[in-house]
Amino acid sequence: MPERYPDDANLLARAADDATGVDYIPTGQSPYHLHFRRMLDRLLRVAERAGDLRPYLAGDLAIGVRPGRCTIGSTPVGFQGVDGLAVAPSAVTHVWLDGSGMLKSAIDGFPADRTKHIPIAEVVAGPVTIETLTDLRGETLLAMPDGEALGITASVDAINRALDGVSENVTAFALGALCDGPASVANALHTHTQLVFDTPTEADLLVHNVSSHPDAGLAIALGLPEHLSDAGYLALNRETGFLQQRYLGDTYNLLGATHVQHAVPGDLAASLSDRLIGVVPADGVVADVVFSLGGNLESSLVTDGVTATVRVNGNALCTTDPALTVGDGSGVVSTARGDGTPAVITPSGVQHVGRGDILTVDLIRAAAGAVSTEAHNAAVLIVIRNERPE
Repeated sequence: MPERYPDDANLLARAADDATGVDYIPTGQSPYHLHFRRMLDRLLRVAERAGDLRPYLAGDLAIGVRPGRCTIGSTPVGFQGVDGLAVAPSAVTHVWLDGSGMLKSAIDGFPADRTKHIPIAEVVAGPVTIETLTDLRGETLLAMPDGEALGITASVDAINRALDGVSENVTAFALGALCDGPASVANALHTHTQLVFDTPTEADLLVHNVSSHPDAGLAIALGLPEHLSDAGYLALNRETGFLQQRYLGDTYNLLGATHVQHAVPGDLAASLSDRLIGVVPADGVVADVVFSLGGNLESSLVTDGVTATVRVNGNALCTTDPALTVGDGSGVVSTARGDGTPAVITPSGVQHVGRGDILTVDLIRAAAGAVSTEAHNAAVLIVIRNERPE
């Protein structure tokens, strides 16, 4: 059945269209042609946007596309129009506007990514003339957003279910703070499960991520005193409040670390013996010996260098003394930076030091070759992990 018009009386009673602002010409209006042109001008202004990028026939095997504006992806694009775009004879030509505002055509279809172009027309041509010109702009004008094309992996229903019941006070800012904001803000928006153990013996805590997703993982950051050499057993003494560590069968209260250091300023032109490093300030275990030079020895023999022999109450602390050689290069060098030979501490009673023990060092200079620059600003650092045996 044909589409109906409003009844005649209704049409004759109308003065203007509220939606478009187009005036109706009153019956008997004179001069009629002037009012007709006014109505036509208003209609053209209303239809102007509908003419953006409109395709039209421009020849036997050519089309044109009107100028206009559109948005492709998130970029506004202006198009100046084309008149006389040739199409292939005896073929179906597809015409579109790409993201840079260029008009493109092909006989093998449109690009696969619908987010990066605007389809304009499909042109079916015979050997010498165009048979049909189909305007395809409506595919973009009247389109339901596609989640996959827009990069949305969750469906609309899934998003609605996730947000169902969320308070209107949970804003985008609050959600951002909950995800990666300061802890003080995040903690205000959610709660933590409290882990409680009620057992008279040592308790093991197992945290297990049951997700089967390939990216599933679990990370726990636990801050402990530095130079923690044995993590086999840790517990908190309820009476003293000390963090305890079991080490080589003994239990120690961990109280952090202490540094004792000695420096020899200026050039080291000869070996030095029995130089006082200092006094051990607290009971503990020597965790490391670091030897550094503010300027390395430079000699004709790369094996020339300086060795630091540390002693505790006259007993050698290391089975391998830290050493730096000419081969480590010029300038500042240090065993803590990977230069030279690192210290290997004796795994015996001498490693366990007590408050009041005397630390000394011999700086042994070996220079069999021709020395061009003396080693200078020698420094020895002793790192002691504090302890108090139970």
